[in-house]
Amino acid sequence: MTKSISLVYGANRATLSGPRSKQHRIRQNAKVFAKRLKEAGYGVRKWSKISNKHFSAVADKMKENGTGDGRIAEVFSAARHLCETYGNTGISPTNNVFDVRRGSIANANSKAVAPAFVQGAIDKLANEVKYEYGPRAAAQIRLQYELGLRREEAAKVDLISDWDRESCSLHVQYGTKGGRPRTLYNLSWQQQEALEKALPYVSQSDRPGIHNLMPEGMGDKWQEKLSYAAGLCGFTKKESGWTLHSNRHERFHRMYVDHTGFLPPNQHESVEAFQQAAQNAAGDEWPRLDAEARDAIEVTAGHSAGRRDVSDAYLGCSH
Repeated sequence: MTKSISLVYGANRATLSGPRSKQHRIRQNAKVFAKRLKEAGYGVRKWSKISNKHFSAVADKMKENGTGDGRIAEVFSAARHLCETYGNTGISPTNNVFDVRRGSIANANSKAVAPAFVQGAIDKLANEVKYEYGPRAAAQIRLQYELGLRREEAAKVDLISDWDRESCSLHVQYGTKGGRPRTLYNLSWQQQEALEKALPYVSQSDRPGIHNLMPEGMGDKWQEKLSYAAGLCGFTKKESGWTLHSNRHERFHRMYVDHTGFLPPNQHESVEAFQQAAQNAAGDEWPRLDAEARDAIEVTAGHSAGRRDVSDAYLGCSH
């Protein structure tokens, strides 16, 4: 009996390139597309048969479930990848035709974690005697907070090979979104201290790419241990209203204030209130300072300067 062909089966069997983490993410998001398409009433079984009509149906179904445009775009990127892998090049390269727009991922309210809360969580885990991975988790949370790393990046960054103490820089190339490496320059003493405190937890191997915070042999299961540690100190949406990703929000919030001298838009009641406060603080120079800060944050976040949908998600929209 042969295995029936389906979109999920096709996603699992597709030959993909790039880091395994990137391949895994593409397969998982493609499966989400397949599931939503089936819920929309379509029985397409091959990625080569998918059309723009099917993308529109998935967009409608995901919006019915309250999914934001940013997440839909992420799923669509994976689905396009699978379509192209199977020779299907007829899908629109832009999401506008499906009424999915980048800018709508911007957050109206700040998700930046309170610094005092982070320090309390780190102290609790660093001194946790009942959970063996507490201190290791504390080291990773400190890296996320000080450097604005995604949780997978913070777990996989090579602390021996990719931290250049002399030039005060860190090359981030493992666990990145979309497999895009980047280098963080001009590290502050706080950032380098966070890296220093993480060193006791890395492997002693001489192989590049594995001097990271994941216990030897554990691999990606480390993320489950980290989530448990976060629960121990209340670092969850349910307990405190913050998640570990809130560390990244706080880092970019600080970058913005340090460069501009005024608070970002999502710290104000309205765009008009923000613009008035920015004008009061920096006069007619505020748009330039705002743009410079956003460019730097977008690059630090692992994207390209000018991706205002990215900085809007962390800071709110300036206009």
